[in-house]
Amino acid sequence: MGSSQSVYMANASGQKNYVMASLNPDWAIVDFITDIGLLFVGVEELKAVTTAVELPEALVTIRDLYEFLKIAAQILSGTLSVGSRGPEAALALVEAFSKTSIPIDYGDYKNVKDEGVLSMYLSASGIAGMLGASTVSVMVLSGDGKQLAMWNTGADDSWITTDEQEIVRSKYGSIWQRDPGAGTVGWLVQ
Repeated sequence: MGSSQSVYMANASGQKNYVMASLNPDWAIVDFITDIGLLFVGVEELKAVTTAVELPEALVTIRDLYEFLKIAAQILSGTLSVGSRGPEAALALVEAFSKTSIPIDYGDYKNVKDEGVLSMYLSASGIAGMLGASTVSVMVLSGDGKQLAMWNTGADDSWITTDEQEIVRSKYGSIWQRDPGAGTVGWLVQ
């Protein structure tokens, strides 16, 4: 990998998680995602049913994807009602994200900054950009699409998704030992 720094994501949430790591929230999606067409289809489905909700004009950056997924999570969790096709459209985007991100099964963990893992969804130029990054933006979506989080982390920090409505930093040198004093991130939708 060229660097010994790792960002591990451990999954103790009780369900599969999907993770996407990027250089920053404003990284242009077309610059690094290999199968962007799936995400565009999911976004268009969601845009068709959410006319009363403020959405980004287009899917350009990771931040835009996060905003679209946030609406999908709110629809699926029942905190936002947009009509009868809302859940179907939200699931279409969640499914697209699940196919263009890093799946982490409950009880498992992955180094989301590892070249082999990044190649699951990043182009060659995207991988090259990530390998030397000193900070990483991480987005995590729960398997049911109802919980979402995005934050920036150091290039050698590891995290644990939990079923307690938060994501907790791991103790340095450990994957499963929680260190909430080092940092926590709340799931956006609960």
